[in-house]
Amino acid sequence: MGCKLPDKFKLLDKNFNELQIPVGVRAAGIEVSSIARERNTATVEGIPGIINYGSDFSTRPINLIFTLTTDYDFDFSLMRNELFDLLTYNDSLYLVENALPSRMIEIGIDESVLPDKIALHFYSKIEVSAETVGLPFWRTKYTSQDIEKDGYSALVEKYGTADNIHINYVKYTHTANTFSIYNSGNVTIDPRNMMLYIQARYVKSTGNFTIENLTTGEKFIYKEKLDSNHLTIEGIKVKMGVYNRLRDTNREFISLVPGENKIKISNGTFEEIKFDCPFYYK
Repeated sequence: MGCKLPDKFKLLDKNFNELQIPVGVRAAGIEVSSIARERNTATVEGIPGIINYGSDFSTRPINLIFTLTTDYDFDFSLMRNELFDLLTYNDSLYLVENALPSRMIEIGIDESVLPDKIALHFYSKIEVSAETVGLPFWRTKYTSQDIEKDGYSALVEKYGTADNIHINYVKYTHTANTFSIYNSGNVTIDPRNMMLYIQARYVKSTGNFTIENLTTGEKFIYKEKLDSNHLTIEGIKVKMGVYNRLRDTNREFISLVPGENKIKISNGTFEEIKFDCPFYYK
């Protein structure tokens, strides 16, 4: 027998742990579509055509192809059942394409599958229809604080060279009042539906402590006095210790557009401020 061909993809659980493909089963192929759009329109009497209210990204269909190779019916039945168990391991799974191992995408497998029996079970092909769950974007398995902690190296498979990491902007913890945060992805990181963690430590302010993204014009303002407190913005949650303090803010948040984001901190002092997020790709 010849050497086993390499797998084309792997599956991870919700904690990003790799799930083992059953022995005799190969993750043989992956077909990824572009992201669908949902457009909002309306018609108005007396106006020709439709009024376009814009669109948003929808879902992304993905097809997975498995092959099963065996000499015996019993082995085929066992491999088939183990594969079915894998595909229903969780409500959703993370998919990693081995050609681009630094990124993953969350998928759901809801349709039943039927093996295509060939040559009396010696070889069988199974095509699985999946669809993105939640965000339709690929995201890095690592976050910006991993780069901060480990240092960036293009030779490390964890990062590689495909994710557009800028070697001049690999710092995501700062002590100055003005600095840059680089979003290596091609999707704006929106804290309303993406992971964006910001923490300012030992903040002192008489009021209106402001984190501003000069690139977008967005401002987050904490209105109350701060006396060496740790201020944490986790998505759209604002925490002071274990307490939710959203009511003490202007209820607005900053996002990170692709590329360089110039950040300015005003109306207070702090020991350090750190940004933690993965990067997202269409």
